[in-house]
Amino acid sequence: MIAYIKGSLATSGAGWAVIDVNGIGYQMQVPLSTPMPGSGQEIKLLTYMAVREDGIQLYGFSDEDQRDCFLALLDVAGVGPKVALAVLSCLAPNRLRSIIIENDVNQLVKVPGVGKKTAQRILLELKDKLKGSNIVSQGEVAEMSVQGGAGDALAALVALGYSQSEAREAITKVQHKNSQQDVSGLIKLALKELTPLK
Repeated sequence: MIAYIKGSLATSGAGWAVIDVNGIGYQMQVPLSTPMPGSGQEIKLLTYMAVREDGIQLYGFSDEDQRDCFLALLDVAGVGPKVALAVLSCLAPNRLRSIIIENDVNQLVKVPGVGKKTAQRILLELKDKLKGSNIVSQGEVAEMSVQGGAGDALAALVALGYSQSEAREAITKVQHKNSQQDVSGLIKLALKELTPLK
């Protein structure tokens, strides 16, 4: 199993890249959102290797979070590498988690190749995984499902540079005090809670 590939970027396009490692070019499929350096510059991608009857395919990821989400999607019945890659091309890991927490099937079906039944399976099976992980506690999953905008607020705060634990704690405090806030209200009040931390 190849865990990662580090070398220089030979060439890349929409959804793929070739990395030169000591004169050998490794081509891999990557999410469209994966940042790429200039040609000839150093790059390291974490990888997943899919072995099939018709060949071997490498998939590359910019960080562990992206790869972990890809692997979690592969565990969902009916989801293969192509669909999992399409999901991560359209949705950053934090956004995907928000959609799962909020049970938002309408957002998932916007991903090319994801129908309603597949979207429902992703929501059902991955929400169960979230409950058993350290990403979100069971109480937070339940609370964020009720408070629909909390997942989006969490993703926004993480995008601003706060850790997930900091963001979750601030959002939880805000929700206890102001349970009727919309997403923008949650973000503003959570930022007030977080300001002393930055």
